[in-house]
Amino acid sequence: MKADEIAFMDTNILVYALDTESPFHLEAIDFVDRTARGRLKIGISPQVVGELYATITNPKKASHPLSPNEAVHVITPIWEAENIRRIFPKQETLDLTLSLVKRYQLKSLAFFDAQIVATMLDNGITTIYTANEEDFAIFEEIKATNPFKQAQ
Repeated sequence: MKADEIAFMDTNILVYALDTESPFHLEAIDFVDRTARGRLKIGISPQVVGELYATITNPKKASHPLSPNEAVHVITPIWEAENIRRIFPKQETLDLTLSLVKRYQLKSLAFFDAQIVATMLDNGITTIYTANEEDFAIFEEIKATNPFKQAQ
């Protein structure tokens, strides 16, 4: 990745940054802090914000689920952060998502990974930071990097 290129941040990094019980909590906090200070050029999409909200308010996924008001209070500064670029799907993104789903024969929730990849590609982004690089390994069009492996 070139110094002036932007990368995409997957939802799990934000989840770990908010979950004090996560084994990745400190690394995730550091990663998000470097992003917020502009040391890393990172983007997120409305889908990531939606996935974050769904996770941190779900008692089956969060050890301490937040109320809707608490979740919005936590998410809003992330979405509005000056140094985090907001990446939006384009009109063609669904077509590209469906093309990726068909090409890689994806099923179930893997559709949403394809949607992230399509949003990235439609915005000229080819690198994603994620703790689940295996979820994105199938996509030949992008590179998945686990920032927690680099921190170790």
